Amino acid sequence: MRIYNRALVLLFIYLSHFGNVYAFHLFKDTQGREMEAKITRVSGDDVYIERRDGLSTKVKRSIFCEKDQAYIEDWAYNALLKSDFLEVRFTTKVNDKRKSSNGGIEREEYKIQYDITINNTSYSDLADIRVEYLILKFEDLLSAPKRSQGNILRFKGSIALEQMHQLATVTLTTKLIPMLESQLEPGYIWKNGAKKTSKDKLEGIWVKIFVGDKLVREVSKPENMMRKEPWEI
Repeated sequence: MRIYNRALVLLFIYLSHFGNVYAFHLFKDTQGREMEAKITRVSGDDVYIERRDGLSTKVKRSIFCEKDQAYIEDWAYNALLKSDFLEVRFTTKVNDKRKSSNGGIEREEYKIQYDITINNTSYSDLADIRVEYLILKFEDLLSAPKRSQGNILRFKGSIALEQMHQLATVTLTTKLIPMLESQLEPGYIWKNGAKKTSKDKLEGIWVKIFVGDKLVREVSKPENMMRKEPWEI
């Protein structure tokens, strides 16, 4: 199910970008007259079409029969979902910091999570939204000779939204990721001569946003995470 306020759709949609959404369609107006054409753009009640004979024109949505008005609405909605109408940004916040010392090792443990802020820049309400995310963390190893010796851990999650209103902004929060920083107390060394400190690090986040079953936005921070890392392993 989706919520769609067609009277408020002001987004211009061009064939050059969305030409594959639908092909030619046999339209019928309220008087029963037929015309074969394809939609190239929709703005409010204005429908821009290209006829089979190559003539381009603008008509009002209201001239079409009820079935074709629903077709136009569906075209506009699907074209909207193919545009970059969702803006996404990420921030992190730290929780539950704790310090301890044992066996010559000073530890600082804490939990960190991402806030995923999504801005719906369109004039359309959305429903049945699902946000899936993948977070990568580098877990530094204690007593490792080199800082690069550690493990990459993967944390995945999914957040559901029943709806998101036009021009609205929502902030979603991921699960908490445990982190550790450590250092040897003065006078202590590792027998293998390893570095005296360790520090876990977040490597990035990758988000996929679905409306219904359609993937409408995919973004990562850093940008190249989507190219370098697999979603599934």
